[in-house]
Amino acid sequence: MNDFIVLSKNKKTNVRVSENSEIIINENKIHYELIQLNNSTFRLLINQKFYDISSVKIDNDRISISVEGYTYELSVRTALQERAAKVIEQKGSLPQNKEVKAPMPGMILKVKKHTGELVNTGDSIIILEAMKMENDIKAPVCGTINAIYVNDGTAVEKGVKLFSIKQ
Repeated sequence: MNDFIVLSKNKKTNVRVSENSEIIINENKIHYELIQLNNSTFRLLINQKFYDISSVKIDNDRISISVEGYTYELSVRTALQERAAKVIEQKGSLPQNKEVKAPMPGMILKVKKHTGELVNTGDSIIILEAMKMENDIKAPVCGTINAIYVNDGTAVEKGVKLFSIKQ
């Protein structure tokens, strides 16, 4: 069986296609026969009635289908693609905090930014002295500084939280 999610006019429909000419649409079983006439034209037989169908691919998961003079724009995804899209959508909609930790033990020489400041990827946030060398600790992402956990002159061990950025 192949599971698909079909989206039409913001309505999702679960479609399961079996290899024995059976399709299950939202738990309703339908026996069908599909004959391909050419690259984009098909003849579908359901309950002793024929339907002429033509399809045009719009992009990766969207198609336009004409059935008996009516045109429908559908988005078709496999069940796996649908789950992946949900994960990506949830991840993108949730604000995330990126915590930056000390890469090595040392002394905080200078905290260059403050809580609430907007930063871009690569902006210098803290100067950490370790083994008589100055290490520039930079913002790994764009966002707003959510918290700074250290002050000038603070001694830190490897792995201690230095600051966090809200994306």
